[in-house]
Amino acid sequence: MNNIGSRIFAKRKALKLTQKELGKLVGVSSTAIVYWERGETEPKNRNLASLARALDCAPDYILHGANFGDELTMTQIHSRVPLILWDHLSSFDGNAMDDLNSETWLYCPVHCGANTFAVKIIVDAMMSSIGGKSYPDGTVIFVDPDVSKTIGSNVVAKLPLTHQATFREYTLESGEVYLVPINKHYPITHVGNDVLIIGVVIGSFHPE
Repeated sequence: MNNIGSRIFAKRKALKLTQKELGKLVGVSSTAIVYWERGETEPKNRNLASLARALDCAPDYILHGANFGDELTMTQIHSRVPLILWDHLSSFDGNAMDDLNSETWLYCPVHCGANTFAVKIIVDAMMSSIGGKSYPDGTVIFVDPDVSKTIGSNVVAKLPLTHQATFREYTLESGEVYLVPINKHYPITHVGNDVLIIGVVIGSFHPE
């Protein structure tokens, strides 16, 4: 049994979970848990994050035995999310996030759900020239597909004709819903049944 497998096994036993129970919490089969504990395979990407939550530890502990002081908090556990490429959002189908997996991880500055991911903006459609909240080109945004959208939410959506992702404010006007950019040089998009909302933006970061 390798070190990763040993740590998974030890944490599972400490929590008094069977392999089947742990697999259900993670969203994988009990066979996958067996393989991880034997060291035949290793948890990756979204499975790693889900496993860390189920075992009440950080992903870094599972992979490297790394600890953060005497206690690990749920904030640390929930905040490590994959950083994906913007172009990969075009593969999102509304059901699973597996196609959005990444080997690069970031810590989200706020509490987030299991399917949260980070992505770097590649256009300036949400950049303001008059002050207020602004998202310049290159800003990293944190997107949670499990947060319910409301009027005024900033969302990432997939457009029907181009199948490309866009970042806009979800707005209601005259009884119709639109995706509205901050930068007025970009068009407003009417939201019909064919527009897929990928997730709500819950935080952002951009370097000085």
